[in-house]
Amino acid sequence: MAAAVAALLVFAPAAGAAQTFNTPVQLSNPPAGGEPSIAVDPFGHVLVTGPQGIPSGVNGTPGTGLWVSSNDGTSFAKGRFIGSYLGGGDDDVIYDKGTWYTADLEAVATEICKSSDSGSTWTGVGPFPDSSGCTTINAGQAGPSDDRPWLTADPTNAQRVYLTYHEFVTAQPLAFYTANGGGDGFSNPCGSIVTDPAIEANVPTDITGGTLVARPVVDKQGTLYILFTTTTQQENAQAFSQGQPSGTFSQLYLAVSHDNCQSFTDYTVFDGSAVGSNTVQFGDIFNDLAIDGAGNLYVVGSGAIGTTPFPTTANTYLFSSTDHGQHWSKPVELSTPGAATMLPAAVAGPQGGQLAIGYFRTTNGKIDPNDSTDKWTYSTAETTNATSAAPTFSYADVRPGYVYHNGEICNLGILCGLVPGQPSDRSLLDFTSATLDPSACPLFTFAGNPSGSAGNNSGSNTYNFVARQLTGCFATTSSSSNGSTLGASKHKHKKKTTKKKKHKKAKKKAKKKAHKKAKDRRKRRR
Repeated sequence: MAAAVAALLVFAPAAGAAQTFNTPVQLSNPPAGGEPSIAVDPFGHVLVTGPQGIPSGVNGTPGTGLWVSSNDGTSFAKGRFIGSYLGGGDDDVIYDKGTWYTADLEAVATEICKSSDSGSTWTGVGPFPDSSGCTTINAGQAGPSDDRPWLTADPTNAQRVYLTYHEFVTAQPLAFYTANGGGDGFSNPCGSIVTDPAIEANVPTDITGGTLVARPVVDKQGTLYILFTTTTQQENAQAFSQGQPSGTFSQLYLAVSHDNCQSFTDYTVFDGSAVGSNTVQFGDIFNDLAIDGAGNLYVVGSGAIGTTPFPTTANTYLFSSTDHGQHWSKPVELSTPGAATMLPAAVAGPQGGQLAIGYFRTTNGKIDPNDSTDKWTYSTAETTNATSAAPTFSYADVRPGYVYHNGEICNLGILCGLVPGQPSDRSLLDFTSATLDPSACPLFTFAGNPSGSAGNNSGSNTYNFVARQLTGCFATTSSSSNGSTLGASKHKHKKKTTKKKKHKKAKKKAKKKAHKKAKDRRKRRR
């Protein structure tokens, strides 16, 4: 069995590190840190949001923390609270051609607000005015009975935005959309996302199983892609019989819609149950889906592909597709020897094959993410040939030698601390996030409590951080790409181009002036 598993895997070799980062910016607390989301606009604004605990009204604040930068993430204003007093469970933020949207989970629904001034002021979506400016319960209620809502903009239509989530009762992934920039309150239901009966048969309908729904993406043609991860009924039954809270999340699936979410076709990214029962885990914890400028798709997940049931190790894996999700590569395991990795984030570049991945990584030789002696930093892996059979990555920590978290990282979600004998530290919550700035430089955001210790991490000492890449950013045109290593920073490239243009213009002006003088001399001779 071990040989068969080894044959499944591709290992990503390391190249020389090309990427460097600023010292990650520590955002203010309050609001507290944990699973931050991030979005940018073309003008240097960066918005970060983070949940504050549900219902947040118990704390006397709305549900979402908001931090705003107007200088490409170099610094951030003091955070403030927006959203619903019923909310605080989960959140998301996106930018869509002049409009920012936030989602604040209330469990019974999600409150969605929008801003047209880079987050200075907000209003609830829907047909009714919001006099409170998205600081209390408003009419912008969407997506009944939801968990972990995501917002996704359609690049072909600035008025169309999707809301996708995991539904509590049925454990199904569901989606709604707005057709007019939120005026309809996201009241339009999408078609069934799980349409393959064989896949549907895998989805457990209890709170311990269900589906992990990743942040969806939309390509340049308007095709919507939704990644979801499940355990299986059989794996759940085996887990319960052995005293485990859930089967491992072994199954990766992609739902694809070519008609603005009216219908979906499901594809298998990876069938872990074919490897072994509960020996494959992609539940550490939310997986990520990314799409590059050429339309290639990438799935990144942390967990294990092995032979031992209920594995206690955690690695990060990459799958790629060059045909819009119909077929997928073998799993590529990132090179993190002697370490555990958790909570991955991925963002793809403007050119085909460009991919940046961020993740927590242990620095003290521990491979079990639930070991109370773990010490974690935040690391990155980047490549420009992600679709090759054996992609080459450059690896770098955002702040070499710095520990952002001490102790375990629980991967049980809402069950953390509730199951005897299982891990309890969920202070970082369930994911990290990444995006690209206008110069194709990655920005990563993640939570951390560097001053804490195992068993003593909480919202009061947990902060969100933003790391902005300075060198080794992605090339924005194929002519400026340099093959298997990362492209030069666009900031520097722009500077050189400007100098060349100025020199060329001055040369042309001098030539024109000389020609005019010669012409005047000929006239005088006559």
